[in-house]
Amino acid sequence: MDTSPPAPGQVSTVTITQTVQKTVTVTKTVGAPTTTAPPTIIAPAKEVVVKVGVLLPLPGGSAFMGQEGLRGIKLAAMHINQSKYPDIKFKIKLIIADTQTKQDVGVTELRRLEQEGVAAVIGAYNSFVTYPSAAESERPHLPYVDPEAISDKITAQGWKYVFRTCANASKYAYDALWAMSDIAKANGIEVKSVAFIYENSDFGVTTTEGMKKFLSKFFPGAKVVHDESYPAAEVTSMDDMVAKLKAENPDIVFHVAYLKDAVLFVQTMKKLNWYPKAYIGTGAGGQARYEFIEQLGADSNYVFTDTEWQPDLLRSKALAKWTWINDDFEKMYGRSMVGSSALNYTGTYVLAKAIQKALDAGADPNDLKAFRDAVRDALETIKIPAGELPLMPWGVDFAVPGHQNSKATLAMAQILEGKFRIVWPIEFAPVKAVFPAPGWGLISILSLFLS
Repeated sequence: MDTSPPAPGQVSTVTITQTVQKTVTVTKTVGAPTTTAPPTIIAPAKEVVVKVGVLLPLPGGSAFMGQEGLRGIKLAAMHINQSKYPDIKFKIKLIIADTQTKQDVGVTELRRLEQEGVAAVIGAYNSFVTYPSAAESERPHLPYVDPEAISDKITAQGWKYVFRTCANASKYAYDALWAMSDIAKANGIEVKSVAFIYENSDFGVTTTEGMKKFLSKFFPGAKVVHDESYPAAEVTSMDDMVAKLKAENPDIVFHVAYLKDAVLFVQTMKKLNWYPKAYIGTGAGGQARYEFIEQLGADSNYVFTDTEWQPDLLRSKALAKWTWINDDFEKMYGRSMVGSSALNYTGTYVLAKAIQKALDAGADPNDLKAFRDAVRDALETIKIPAGELPLMPWGVDFAVPGHQNSKATLAMAQILEGKFRIVWPIEFAPVKAVFPAPGWGLISILSLFLS
């Protein structure tokens, strides 16, 4: 028999073994002496749940990138809710809205998210949808985090509640020129002429305007020999454009494109048997998508592209500690993250850090109006050093007019042996860029080995 004395006021369990070899458990309560205080019962901490709105294009022409961005957001929310980041203690509840890649729908859905009681919104991929929906967020004082839309004007209006975590179009242009300048110098190549071709929406126009603005800084002796825009959704042939480029033969072609027109351009270059010293996809558009490689096969080799993120970055010592994030993504979706998923993951993390900062300062999520203002204030003052931001080689600092993240940068990738390889910045590059490109003869020979 267990004769251990019970503590006063507790429930004791006594086990008695009888001769019939049957065990009986008897439970009794031992009364506490009047001089002993009753035990203190500590209620468990109440779980804090914060609603976050997601505004993305889920069907239609932008569906792939919208879904890819949503995957990044969901993965970040899952990691936060699993306490993978111990300093973020609340739980996220995502409220998802579909913009249908339409401006009016984006604004309407922003209003619906406001009525649903979200503390902040993240979105909306397309610059032409992000701009009006972000403008609308100012009215209800609803913090709006833009992790991916790059049009300069989004953060050029002096809006108080809009924050962009990624680089803007001008920075995409600046970094593309900077990267190719460094690569040209490293390979001993003088760039004497360039061409600009671009789809004619806000994406293509603003990115190209940025390149024109900064061209003389990085290539002071280069001449612009061709400048042409086109409607990406309508273009069915690029024969005339490529024929003119072949005649002008620029050293570098900078091309802002979506997937279909980027693929068509390369196919046309091959058909007309012409390749510049470097063909560069700027703005991290169609050339940065895996489908670009899938559709072109070995013909995609040697193409350069701006890129927000590639798995190659995780090979660097500074970013290797974030490999587990991409590992989880691969387990869920069978492949690595792309720029859109990585940018949206990072944007969600930054927003979560700001929400936690507001909570730590005593802001009450139940007082929604005041809480939104507290989250806005936290975003404005948040600072994350490079290396401490998941996945990215840059940090966060919104302390500039318009809340454009002044620390955000781009990388340059080149397709080599059918894979995106980081070739710039040099400190994050596991391989050296091939410049100038070898031309279609060698590319065609290589295709025999890769087919």
